[in-house]
Amino acid sequence: MRTPLTSAIDSIDKKVEVSAAVERKSLAASIVVSATMTAGPSVSLRASIPKGADRAVVTAVYVDTGATVAPGSLIAAVSGRPVIVMSTDVPLYRDLLEGDRGPDVLGLQKWLQGMGYWPDATGIFDQRTENAVKNFYRDLQLTAPTSEDKKVVFRWREFVQIPGNTGTIMTLVRPGDVLAEDLSLGIVQTAPDMVVGRATIDQADALVVGKQVDLEAEGYLAKGTIQSIGSFSEGDPEKGVVPGMDVVSTVPVEGTPPKPGQSVSIKVHEAAIESLAVPLTAVKQDDRGPYVILSGAQGQGQSSPTPERVDITVTEQRDGWVAIEETSLLQPGTLVIVS
Repeated sequence: MRTPLTSAIDSIDKKVEVSAAVERKSLAASIVVSATMTAGPSVSLRASIPKGADRAVVTAVYVDTGATVAPGSLIAAVSGRPVIVMSTDVPLYRDLLEGDRGPDVLGLQKWLQGMGYWPDATGIFDQRTENAVKNFYRDLQLTAPTSEDKKVVFRWREFVQIPGNTGTIMTLVRPGDVLAEDLSLGIVQTAPDMVVGRATIDQADALVVGKQVDLEAEGYLAKGTIQSIGSFSEGDPEKGVVPGMDVVSTVPVEGTPPKPGQSVSIKVHEAAIESLAVPLTAVKQDDRGPYVILSGAQGQGQSSPTPERVDITVTEQRDGWVAIEETSLLQPGTLVIVS
């Protein structure tokens, strides 16, 4: 004879099946790449000892730290002669006098034209080129150098070239300083800071050059743009570098970005696509791959007297749900076991 107590004990041994319905949901995809704020490339701004001087002494400084310099910018004076930024395809290597000719003369003439002066681009240092050089110095409130016979010459040591032609002064000497042996006036950063991260292969598939991303750090949120995606690298486990691809994002000039070396997250939000979805707790995994098990009580005339496995392909996971590819074995309302 069964008593209420024995019935209660028997019910303890029965496994309670917990199920949930398959749904059609839109799961917004979000990719997060760990990154670091990285300083842009920089170069040393090197002066030359002017002709006739015994040593390089800073006699004037015309820009401040943080200033942007470009072709035509007057940076400083060393031993009484100016240091001016110049851009030309032909590296500077000699002084130019009347009658000199060559590709460096042509480069100088084209640069002067770009600065608003108009010598003829002949490749010959002629009177019109002399006048252009003289007027360029005059507009900087300087006196152009001259030869012994008082004709204007181009002194290449009074000009410096910067990669990319523009840059930001990061450090700079002061008036009265005697330049060290390397004749460095300071450091110029030639490209803006950037955010550099390492994306996995799966993450890199969703990233394309030119795509807008969110840059997030403590107290900082801004929009950046993917500038480049490197080739795959195996990484270096000993240094904590994971396999993947380097992703570089621009940093907007607005706001106060993190300092170089600080951690930043690169976030990409993909458009949500509606698909079949099951609770994460319903997904099981074995050597055949992910799958779900149909519930024995489907309701509305459906039944599954024995557990039935349904293999699935996972496309996204978010907020406790898993998006899966369409299959005829699963429809919205189909019950799957989650216990």
